[in-house]
Amino acid sequence: QPNVVFIDCHDLGDWLGCYDRPDVSTPNLDRLAFQGARFSQFIATAPICIPSRVGLYCSQMPHMIGVWGQFPYADDAVCMARYFQDAGYETVLSNRLMILNDPSWAGFSRVIEGKAGVEVLAERFLREEAPSIECPFFLQVSFSEVHRPFGLDYDPDLAERMVVPLDLPDCSEVRKDLAALCRQIGELDKKVGRILNALDDCGLADETVVVFTTEHGVATARAKHTLYDAGIRTTLLMRYPSEIAPGAVYGDLISNLDLLPTLMDLCGLEKPDGILGRSFRGLFSGAGWAGRSVVFSEQTWGRRSGNWYYTPMRCVRSDQFKLIRNFARVPNYVDNGWVNRFQNRREVVQALFSRPAPERELYSLADDPYELNNVADDPRFSKVRDDLGGQLAAFLEETDDPILMGVVPNREGHPDVPQWIKQSDGSFLLEADREIYHSEQPFD
Repeated sequence: QPNVVFIDCHDLGDWLGCYDRPDVSTPNLDRLAFQGARFSQFIATAPICIPSRVGLYCSQMPHMIGVWGQFPYADDAVCMARYFQDAGYETVLSNRLMILNDPSWAGFSRVIEGKAGVEVLAERFLREEAPSIECPFFLQVSFSEVHRPFGLDYDPDLAERMVVPLDLPDCSEVRKDLAALCRQIGELDKKVGRILNALDDCGLADETVVVFTTEHGVATARAKHTLYDAGIRTTLLMRYPSEIAPGAVYGDLISNLDLLPTLMDLCGLEKPDGILGRSFRGLFSGAGWAGRSVVFSEQTWGRRSGNWYYTPMRCVRSDQFKLIRNFARVPNYVDNGWVNRFQNRREVVQALFSRPAPERELYSLADDPYELNNVADDPRFSKVRDDLGGQLAAFLEETDDPILMGVVPNREGHPDVPQWIKQSDGSFLLEADREIYHSEQPFD
């Protein structure tokens, strides 16, 4: 059985050079993609961290184990490491687990702790311990990068030439913020490079499945906290020389639910009953796989700056279209760290993002990749809208989504502190004390 090195990080989306992001320098992760496979439509089950990791770690939708916000996983949930531990793997965590449950509950035999960075601890394990372990090992390395704050350090030349996504305002503050993000991504890349080099130097690369992924999109407006592609389309890189051809690029629509059963399949573990994912191992041999015509994502409760907000929405996405159902008629949440980059933050955010979300949003992704033109009420797309709507409704029913019963209560009793306050004339105003995200500073 092969070893597994599972590397995940925060808030990356698909912001890597190998994903055609020209402003990002990621030579180590690009090398991993060149040596293995890159997946261009790897879709997260949620646009915030702990719920999305339910898909990655448990192959379940967040609501299925009570994680409709930043909550601990249900006691009877089973995480990835537990499956590998039960199969005889030495399961090792490098310092931290990016969920609220205890690592031993999640299935880790031990945690490597220390004051050094997670990449240093992981590298030390690979160089000093892994070569002599008699059983296969499962090593998880979870980076806090590229979570905010990005800080004020950025490359002015990069900020000047930065290609700003069309769904963001092209202004000085946004350019500087994206340049600061790119700097942090570069630091993450160097850290991952240390782990990859250790595998090579110790002769472990050929017998190890390496996975690199993230849980959702970057922390800007219309990305993290939302169900637009900038919030749920994510990175997945995999390397396993005996099965995965170098330089392969797969455009299949894949949910992050599918990663766990694929890893289990590659390692000879039997897929357990009750998980939603499908193994895509057959892609590597050309045999094909069951495939997906659609994938699903969800958002219910979020938390930022100590406050909780309720923005319940669900979506179904095909290759060509996406339907979003908004269950509360409020504007989309806008990341507070991003908001705080502006000296005149209230005016900027108010002007751009204060419109209430419609009940339904439908986007033709081929024609409108930034999802700026809602065609839900366009009669030319009524058949697509109704078909996707039917599939979404059936999935919510099949998985017992509590959203069908009405307002989903906060599991731990926290009140809803909305970012947007509805005025008597029906407009929305950004709440004053929600403007500040104290760990991120505005640019001059």
